[in-house]
Amino acid sequence: MWMPPPLDCYHSFLKHVLTPPRLQHSVGVMRVMGELAGVYALDRQRAMTAGLLHDAAKDLELERQLALADQAGIKFAYPCERHPVYLHAPASASLVSQELGITDRLILDAISAHSFVDAGENSNTTFSWCLRFADLLAPSQPWEGMRKLKDTAYGGRMEEAALLQCAWLIEYFEEKAIPVHPHLEANYQTLFVRLGVDESFFERRYSSPLD
Repeated sequence: MWMPPPLDCYHSFLKHVLTPPRLQHSVGVMRVMGELAGVYALDRQRAMTAGLLHDAAKDLELERQLALADQAGIKFAYPCERHPVYLHAPASASLVSQELGITDRLILDAISAHSFVDAGENSNTTFSWCLRFADLLAPSQPWEGMRKLKDTAYGGRMEEAALLQCAWLIEYFEEKAIPVHPHLEANYQTLFVRLGVDESFFERRYSSPLD
């Protein structure tokens, strides 16, 4: 099985394709993935690699992202997948595969699926959900609800954390007039029915044992 080299090997490459704020965010996602690896029994090196590289193509021009997706043979299932919010994820997987020689499907699929684009059997693995959590838990600025998502994800309550994330992303995208990906909506509906929560579950303000 392919094993990632030391993470320092990737920094020089990322400095050429990411803006400093994006690189800082990626380092933060790497750190959170390392922490979540301990909670969910993930391979820490692979988790941190996915975290560091997850946005590798996000600062590239749209045409370059589309070309990367085409080179990887990615077929868009929905028109919204050409939107940068969704496109950057499969484009990033393609870029790190081509430029860094990464072949680990768990890593590549998690990167590709972190914006809810389909990545086959790895789209909704624990590894992929942890990358989605880490992406929201390592922002440049705190946001309302971040503490609740962190406590839920770090508490090992993956499905609850996934439902919170889906609901809040849908709300955010609708506010910003960004099309909601059908996979995001489907994950929300499935988790909502399975967990049987009420509307109070989505309240962003709550009392934490750490408060």
